Amino acid sequence: MSALNILIIGSSIAGLSAAQAARAKDPACQITILSEDGHYPYYRQRLCEVLADPAAGEKLYMHREGWYQEHGIDLKLNSKVTGLKPQSKEVLLRDGQVYGYDKLILATGSYSFVPPTKGTDLDGVETLWTMNDALRIEKRLARTERCIVVGGGLLGLEAAYIFHKRGLESAILERLPRLMMRQLDERSAELFTAQVERQGTSVTTNAYIAEIFAGADGKAAGVRLEDGSEFPADLVLICAGVHARTEMLEGSGIAVDRCIVVDSRMRTNVPDIYAAGDCAVANNRWYGLWLVAGQQGAVAGENAAGGDREYAMAVPPYVVNTMGTHIASAGTIEEKDLQPGQLAQLYADIMENSELFQYAKKLYVGEKLNGFILLGDTKAFASLNKELDR
Repeated sequence: MSALNILIIGSSIAGLSAAQAARAKDPACQITILSEDGHYPYYRQRLCEVLADPAAGEKLYMHREGWYQEHGIDLKLNSKVTGLKPQSKEVLLRDGQVYGYDKLILATGSYSFVPPTKGTDLDGVETLWTMNDALRIEKRLARTERCIVVGGGLLGLEAAYIFHKRGLESAILERLPRLMMRQLDERSAELFTAQVERQGTSVTTNAYIAEIFAGADGKAAGVRLEDGSEFPADLVLICAGVHARTEMLEGSGIAVDRCIVVDSRMRTNVPDIYAAGDCAVANNRWYGLWLVAGQQGAVAGENAAGGDREYAMAVPPYVVNTMGTHIASAGTIEEKDLQPGQLAQLYADIMENSELFQYAKKLYVGEKLNGFILLGDTKAFASLNKELDR
């Protein structure tokens, strides 16, 4: 009997976790990873380090080159998949190659969403989602003075922070009413925004972009909002979220609802095909988080190799260090998100030190902790997260 042939499309954390779990479940199976990237798998969430120092790129690799061979994983770089044929269990590549499989895991990830706004095609408008993106942007910084970051999520914050540390003017334009709407309440967001501006990056919220306008040289020269205000810039970095990579699935019969639809075992609607990570939505939930992608990939890999494991969709806490401060939040953090019956038992324990930009909030319903926010001082995170789990 020939060894089980497991094929994985995508080499970020979901794909790599799938390969490791499949190898642990079935030491004899064949594992091939097809990666569109030309770099060995790297920590994508740390790409902004490359903006500070291009030599940091190789330091972000998750494993050394020989690790893949040692673990019996055939990693194929620069291998772009263009189509699937589930009936014959084949995967088609751009260069004409065809790969067969017994089990297929889709870990295709996501790509930067670029809003349909005038001027996004100008020279000087960038997105940051791959190692090549980071290296290309870093090269531009030597001839850049002012940077605009469109989007105030973690990636945008980190990029703006690096731009300022490299001596450039930086500004964040956020469409939402405040930064980090899902992780901070109104007061902690005010304090965090003050911290961001203290670090040298200006913040404009409720920023509805009308266009990115060009200068006399035809390159991007700044951003104009719908209210007429203008923000000059040599570089405009769009960090407005991501979309799942599903373009290669056309005609495959695999169910897609913006993302690839999977069940709790990470199975698609097509036999012997699994999906995990940013490209997948399980039980109508999508997080776009590194930790979740790795967990889902491990479940997909184990099950593809003969397991029967379910993924428990627990909402992970949010922990991040950026803009010279620390943030940790989890659970229900705003009173408006509680049920009417819970509000009658609500107790909010809030402590603030505005001089140090510190904030701590614990929401209790009765004696049960329902959620918390820690800004600045996060030493209590582990104990609060344990209490929340209980």
